[in-house]
Amino acid sequence: MLVTGASTGIGEATVGRLAGDGCQVFAGVRRAEDGERLMERFGEAVRWIPLDVTRVEEVEAAAGTVASSLDGRGLAGLVNNAGIALGGPLEYFPPETLRRQLEVNVIGLHAVTRTFLPLVRRGRGRIVHVGSISGRVA
Repeated sequence: MLVTGASTGIGEATVGRLAGDGCQVFAGVRRAEDGERLMERFGEAVRWIPLDVTRVEEVEAAAGTVASSLDGRGLAGLVNNAGIALGGPLEYFPPETLRRQLEVNVIGLHAVTRTFLPLVRRGRGRIVHVGSISGRVA
């Protein structure tokens, strides 16, 4: 299983639950110290990988790392959890902020899904996209 945005919150809880259920979990994090903390907390079932979903080279490198670790087996699942919530009144919301949010929440999700899809297919796995209640607030 691969979980993006695994450093805190729902991502961290997902890593813990999956590891507790006996799954091998690849925890996608942007900072090494977060990955080390996850491994200390949840044990040998967790392996952290550097993964900023907005950086194509990191997404591709992560896929290579996961594929070689699986040694020909497929990936049981992908949990797209990485996301950010930035907001405010439209008149004060600069285009750069909107671009950043779209890069993480939309383009990053697409990049990770597209890149890991062959591994998920090989494992006959599932893909879960984690959303936010913020999508219901106008």
